[in-house]
Amino acid sequence: MPTYTRGRTGQPSTRQQFKEYCLRRLGFPVIEINVDDDQLEDRVDDALDYFHDYHFDGVEKLFMKHQITQEDMDRKWIYAPSAVIFVNNVFPFDDSNASINMFDLRYQLRLHDLYDFTSVSYVSYEITMQHIQTLNLLFSGKPQFRFNRHQNKLFLDISWDADIQVGEYVIIECYRQLRPDTVNITGLATAETFVETVSNTLTGFGTTFDQELVENDFITVANTTQGVSEELQISQINSPTSITLVKAPTANVTNGSITVEGFSDVWNDRFLKRYATALIKYQWGSNLSKFAGIQMPGGVTLDGPRIQEEAKAEIDKLEEEMQIYNVAPNEIYMG
Repeated sequence: MPTYTRGRTGQPSTRQQFKEYCLRRLGFPVIEINVDDDQLEDRVDDALDYFHDYHFDGVEKLFMKHQITQEDMDRKWIYAPSAVIFVNNVFPFDDSNASINMFDLRYQLRLHDLYDFTSVSYVSYEITMQHIQTLNLLFSGKPQFRFNRHQNKLFLDISWDADIQVGEYVIIECYRQLRPDTVNITGLATAETFVETVSNTLTGFGTTFDQELVENDFITVANTTQGVSEELQISQINSPTSITLVKAPTANVTNGSITVEGFSDVWNDRFLKRYATALIKYQWGSNLSKFAGIQMPGGVTLDGPRIQEEAKAEIDKLEEEMQIYNVAPNEIYMG
């Protein structure tokens, strides 16, 4: 039987409150819901997976920077954290957005033809700049990339020896899942002293960082050896067991745990509550269908197939509404 705590809230902010809300929608505790707590957890996870994949409120758009390392150059792909589920774009490897020198055509145009915005029209300048951008697209093109969320690898189809160098940054337009749960990552994590300073690279042993983290996330590192906690920001995720911090911890971390606050408001999303309830109802009907036709004391007959059919109709209707009203923008499927 699922665990249940008395006292209701119509606006759940935790996983437990969310499960209790779904059970109440199905009639609990007035009637018994024949679903095991593990099954309940599975259906909630299924609802979250669907919510993250299709609902526009289930993802967050990011511009993730990555500093190229020698390891990236050798393997010719960039590591992408598991929290990243879609990649839209990789910004071009050219100087179109960089500072320009006095011998650049754009610099000369601004110097001689557009030294202020009052004496001449900026129309010809804009047309010229669009022409230059077209030439860049024609001769340089946009970097082609391949990404699959199950590989955690972003392949860049470029000339790694000519187009990019170690230490340069790549800007990646992507989407990450909105995590509703507060995550606690436990295990052995170290940031040891190096040349009288503490390293800003946090290394995990038997610990996986990337399942819930992306760059710029703020994490609370609890140094269990010294009994202190410190809030730090992630600069880059190098691998599943290595993250680079914006600044180093104030003291050595020899055995620590990481806490990441979740977006608890996701649990109160209207679609997610309705969809998870329908999935739990379907599971309930599936469980009872094993005993279809068996007459209980008092003449009551279990009708699991009917509950299952009703739940299936509700799921189909919700998924249809999703595609019409709540689907994420089509751009996230590019690439």
